[in-house]
Amino acid sequence: MLQGRSDLAFYFGQGSRPGTECLKLFGEELVPVCAPGSLPDQPFTDPTQLTDLVLLQNASRPQAWHDWFDSQGYHTEHSYHGPRFETFYMCIRAAQVGCGVALLPRFLVEEELADGKLVIPWQHAMPSSDAYYLAYPEHAAEVPKVRDFVKWMLEQIDSPAVQQV
Repeated sequence: MLQGRSDLAFYFGQGSRPGTECLKLFGEELVPVCAPGSLPDQPFTDPTQLTDLVLLQNASRPQAWHDWFDSQGYHTEHSYHGPRFETFYMCIRAAQVGCGVALLPRFLVEEELADGKLVIPWQHAMPSSDAYYLAYPEHAAEVPKVRDFVKWMLEQIDSPAVQQV
C-alpha cells in the first residue's frame, strides 16, 4: 500500500498498515433498506422474514447478510441468495426501485431514508468491525502538502455536518 507516487490513500479496513500512519475517519453500521412499497401489510416479527423479499447482495461484502442475521442470533439458508451487485450505488438503486432489500452502510442511504425513497424494514444496525481511514507513509507526516491535507481532513471530520452522519 502507498507504493509508487501516492502521498495519501483512503481505505476501508483495519487501522494498521506497516510503514504508514493511519487516521480513522469514521466507522459504519449496516442497515437493511428497501422501497416502502416492498413491505408487506403486516410488519415483520423476526428478521428472517426479510428473506420473503429478495436479498440484494454486494460483491464486496459477500458475507454481510449472514453476519447481519448472525449478529441477532438468527440463521437462514437464504443469506447468500439473491442478485449480486458490484457497487453500493447499484444496490441502493435496486432497492429503491423495488428489486429487494439491501444491506448497506447507513451513511450512504441517509438522503434516501430522509426523503422516504427507502425505509428500514427491521430495526437492527450492525456495526462494522472495519472503518474508513486516511493513510500516509510514516516519513511523510511533515511534508507540507500531506500535513496540510491531514489537518484539513481533521477539521472536516470535526464539522457539525459530518457528525450528523
